[in-house]
Amino acid sequence: MTLTSKFKKDISILRAAANQEIFLDIKHPKLYKKLVRYYQKEINLTGEDPDADYSAIMGCISEDLQGVEV
Repeated sequence: MTLTSKFKKDISILRAAANQEIFLDIKHPKLYKKLVRYYQKEINLTGEDPDADYSAIMGCISEDLQGVEV
């Protein structure tokens, strides 16, 4: 399942987070936790450095949202 199909109703929020307009972990913590579970098999999230984990997730979101119309 792709990011855009799984989180279809949250695309505008994800785009704002990818564009650094909002901090997803602060504004939408439940959505952020769902994204962590979604990406944990694709990328190495250690939990030791929350900033690095957040950056990795935002990078994946940015990559997955390229070419997606809002």
